[in-house]
Amino acid sequence: MIKRIRIIGIGMGDPDHVTGEAARALGTVDVFLVADKGETTADLVAARQAVCDALIPSDHAYRVVEVTDPRRSPDADRDPAAYGRRVRDWHAERVDAYADVIEMLPAEETTVGFLVWGDPALYDSTIRVVDALVERWAARGVTVDHDVIAGISAPQLLAARHRIPLNRIGAPVHITTGRRLVDEFDPGLGDVVVMLDGHLACSALVNGYPDLELCWGAYLGSADELLVRGRLADVIDEVRRVRAEARERHGWIMDTYLLRQPADAPTTSHVGPAFTPFPLSIEWEPLGDGVVALRPLDAADWEVVRAEHNNEESLRWGFDGEALTEAAARQKAAEAPREWRRGRVARFVIVDVASGERAGVLMVMRMGPPGVGLVGYGVVPGFRGRGFTTRALRLVAAWAFTHTDLERLELGHKVGNVASGRAAERAGFIAEGRLSGRLPNPDGTRSDEVTYALIRPSRALTESHRVE
Repeated sequence: MIKRIRIIGIGMGDPDHVTGEAARALGTVDVFLVADKGETTADLVAARQAVCDALIPSDHAYRVVEVTDPRRSPDADRDPAAYGRRVRDWHAERVDAYADVIEMLPAEETTVGFLVWGDPALYDSTIRVVDALVERWAARGVTVDHDVIAGISAPQLLAARHRIPLNRIGAPVHITTGRRLVDEFDPGLGDVVVMLDGHLACSALVNGYPDLELCWGAYLGSADELLVRGRLADVIDEVRRVRAEARERHGWIMDTYLLRQPADAPTTSHVGPAFTPFPLSIEWEPLGDGVVALRPLDAADWEVVRAEHNNEESLRWGFDGEALTEAAARQKAAEAPREWRRGRVARFVIVDVASGERAGVLMVMRMGPPGVGLVGYGVVPGFRGRGFTTRALRLVAAWAFTHTDLERLELGHKVGNVASGRAAERAGFIAEGRLSGRLPNPDGTRSDEVTYALIRPSRALTESHRVE
């Protein structure tokens, strides 16, 4: 009858990396339950057996029982809610599979062990599965003790192999998964360790953060260990190649990597308050009126970002008169999908329907009180004077009030920028006031700002609010 379950961290598969406490715990287990995930990972089962053979005293009898692991469908296309449900269902199926085996054990086999790669607290769901098993027996009035023995984790071994600390002085360490990396990444997170990444998600950060240092490792602690280190933009192709070759050779890959800012990079953070994500494009029909269309801006649109900013008219009405570099334009465009998913800024490209060319950019940024969005826009010189700004403003206002929680849209321009004001008013925005000296000029002076607003139709402003 089962009396005890031990969850033992065995590091990354090298018996030399198993702690003394874990080695002693191995010698107390009667039956080790190992998930059988098919032929492609048979060498993982063999590695666990090798650890046992090397560290368990020869006079201690034990056996290893392979338990067919419930099949788990791909998670790549699941939204967070569906992903969470599927993982919970998978854990429940594992609990049933393990319980069936344990309940058939002979009476003399009272201690069951689970061997966990790395450290159980960081790299595995086994603790949750064992908790559920213990609760199942407790409901029947049976008490089963269980404990957890720490192991050397993949991040620890990765840092050791690259001869680096996981963090810098006074800086944090952020540990995440490949599934979450792109949405979460921000330089202010400090050093970012990524685990469980089946698709090398850091590839999506190359355009926005090419100077990140990548420290990558696979099969850590084994004879097949692979290491790559360098500037993200410089080594990402090498990692892809090495990773693909290793997967082809072994049938599986277990890798971990660390991303960190260059030592001389500023330690600022863009992390802000949490917002409701903006709806994805698949949730609304394409925005267009037959003349212009709007679509979400992405990394490939960096040229229109730069063109809208780097022209005489835009620089004249800008704040600092500084041209946007190619690197800055690329980063701004690359960050747009992440800003969209985080619900901070929805950036659009204005497209000329007739030619398919990119005519400008438009954004809606959440700021100030809840429900308020700041609108910014600009059309490249070749498409000005054709009413594109007014059309784009109407389209984005309809989108915001139909598909988001925004109740009020605001925009403003410097006194003298008459064209911007006319476009806003034609789109239905109402002038509300003039703010003295609010906006900086390239020459160090300041300009007044004329402000406009558009309210969700059910809360539209009356004529008494209009500023003449």
